[in-house]
Amino acid sequence: MADAVATTVVTDDQVSESNSIMFKGSTRNFIPAVAMIVASVMAFSMGMTEVFFAEATAWTFLIWGALLVYANLMSTSQTYAVTDEALVMHNPMRPWGAHKVWDWDHIYRMDVVVKRREAQLDDAVMQFYFTEAGEIAMEREDRDYDPKLAALIIERARLTPDASNPLAELEHLPEGQKGVYTWNR
Repeated sequence: MADAVATTVVTDDQVSESNSIMFKGSTRNFIPAVAMIVASVMAFSMGMTEVFFAEATAWTFLIWGALLVYANLMSTSQTYAVTDEALVMHNPMRPWGAHKVWDWDHIYRMDVVVKRREAQLDDAVMQFYFTEAGEIAMEREDRDYDPKLAALIIERARLTPDASNPLAELEHLPEGQKGVYTWNR
């Protein structure tokens, strides 16, 4: 039988959610964002904004606090569903592209980025790359490292480690090394 390459576009209707494995988004610390909002509200309520610079600082704290709360909500509300056909990402807090379906044939690379020498699993970041069939634009999704999700992506997308990749076990990061560990198609 001749090898044939078939490009299939997976629609939302074709992805069965019943046999999917769900992963939640990463946890974030809301305390700095809430502290900025509380500080700005206190500055307004205590009458500390009579001077223009103090008022501008209070407004800046309020805006940045609200943006940080929104960014943290986006990270925590993200869900990843690993199905037989595709990786389905859903984020109700993101008005643009709230639902992404990446079929396994077009996920071509995954990186595990470790930026600290004595890193724990929480210190690493996963980056996986997707290119739509017939497109040259590349999409990248970043997420806190989860060894179970990484193993499923490597298995389902049929990725192989680079020759220089010392990350043999996904549950344990290399001791005393920082770097980028890559799996390619």
